[in-house]
Amino acid sequence: MQTLLRPAARALLTLSLLVSVPTFADEQAERDPGFPRWLALSARGGYLMPGGRMDGAAEPLYLYEVYKGLFAAIVEPTLRIGSRVELGPWVQLSHAQMRIRCSAERACKGSNLRFGLQGNLHWNPSGPIDLWSGVALGYDTTALSVPPAEITYSGPDVTLQAGFDKNFGGNFWAGLFVSGTAGQYDTLKVRMLGGSGRESLRERALHLWIGFGFRVRVAVPHPSDKS
Repeated sequence: MQTLLRPAARALLTLSLLVSVPTFADEQAERDPGFPRWLALSARGGYLMPGGRMDGAAEPLYLYEVYKGLFAAIVEPTLRIGSRVELGPWVQLSHAQMRIRCSAERACKGSNLRFGLQGNLHWNPSGPIDLWSGVALGYDTTALSVPPAEITYSGPDVTLQAGFDKNFGGNFWAGLFVSGTAGQYDTLKVRMLGGSGRESLRERALHLWIGFGFRVRVAVPHPSDKS
């Protein structure tokens, strides 16, 4: 009798191991998704249109007199707080379309750099389309070259932004966004061949950037997102 039970016991043991292997693998995959759940990486590409004044002087320089617009790239790693809130830094690098001209043949050179911190709220993180909105605090540095001078305006700004991300499988998302930025330049720096000077602007004015574009994002679904 014992001789007959031993092969049966070995068969049951083998069967239980075969059943437990996929379960163990699933648990490991759930425990280790290959990308941190608390981190998301996003990149945006878009176009920003200027408005408002660069300063509040009696004869002010308007932002749209300097720029036609900006082709912007934004990189934004974010930390996930719970399932809906993300916080993190961002930096925007831009190729400037210049309107101001240094001669009849060519436009003056210019550039724009912005960076700061942001917080976004995801309204439907468990759905195939994730609506989000948020606010970003930033610092704007805009420069133009009008020979023989290099002129740089800089100051703080605030951005309201919203968009949607669609899940294209796994951890990959992509979608569209819109943004509106308001700020004031509070510092002016002028550099010439004979030296440079920097001053705080006494007369300040509001300037605007209205933007739109696309976003790609890598993020792992949070356990609490699953229904």
